[in-house]
Amino acid sequence: MLPIWRDIAVFLDATPEGEHIGRRAAAIAQRHNAHLVGVYGVSHENAHPTETYARGTAAIRDVLTRQRLADEQKIIAAARHFGELAREYGIGSEFRIVWRDDLRDESMLRALHCDLIVAAHPKPADLPSGWSAERLLLATGIPVLMIPAGWGGETIGENVLIAWNRSREARRAVNDAIPFINSASNVTILTIDSGRNPERFGTEPGANLLEHLSRHGARVEIANITSEGAPVADVILDQAAERDANLLVIGAYSHPRTTEILFGGVTRSLLSSARVPLLISR
Repeated sequence: MLPIWRDIAVFLDATPEGEHIGRRAAAIAQRHNAHLVGVYGVSHENAHPTETYARGTAAIRDVLTRQRLADEQKIIAAARHFGELAREYGIGSEFRIVWRDDLRDESMLRALHCDLIVAAHPKPADLPSGWSAERLLLATGIPVLMIPAGWGGETIGENVLIAWNRSREARRAVNDAIPFINSASNVTILTIDSGRNPERFGTEPGANLLEHLSRHGARVEIANITSEGAPVADVILDQAAERDANLLVIGAYSHPRTTEILFGGVTRSLLSSARVPLLISR
């Protein structure tokens, strides 16, 4: 069954960047008639040492009371702002509070039921240090829309660029991006050096995918590009810029090494250098 987004989750914070991410998520939810879940993390990690050091029961209680009140004020303000945002966009919404310390246990993220996660990149709002949008993807199995810091665009998914290599991961990403692809004004299937690898790409690189997406009503074209020796990730990003794409769809190849997840080289380079939103899936 092809995906229909009915629940979209967005990680929020009180920064201007967080405001931008929240608005982009609300616009996507409005466009796809989806319910928006705002996930707001609370933690004492940034408390000043002089505020947390106390001796004696009364002093400790006073510190805990002040921290609790400060947290409550932040939560109330964030919930109010998120509610106003949802009303502005005319969408159903839900505000969830999670403790960042709890998020260190990946089971908390596995309990997040949604069709798409929207997060800032490289550092998602209100996640513990060491977390990333990539780790969100790996912990949940849910496709993640990563919005790069500093990206100031207003629309995501009107002009879609698919980085296509016929891998299982790329197929998964295309399938997960169908709601964007179906409503886009333009979709480009991009292959790199496909002529040098006919065993993998076939005699007409991208043609089968074009036919498949066209049957969904998408407006699709193919761009078969040679790298001329340049890194593949650089070629993809240059094509995204040249075509003024506002969404890049990629499949994340990864493999485990003990408890660490390592992404493939092209995926890693795209994640570190992307200047446009990425929908990443595996």
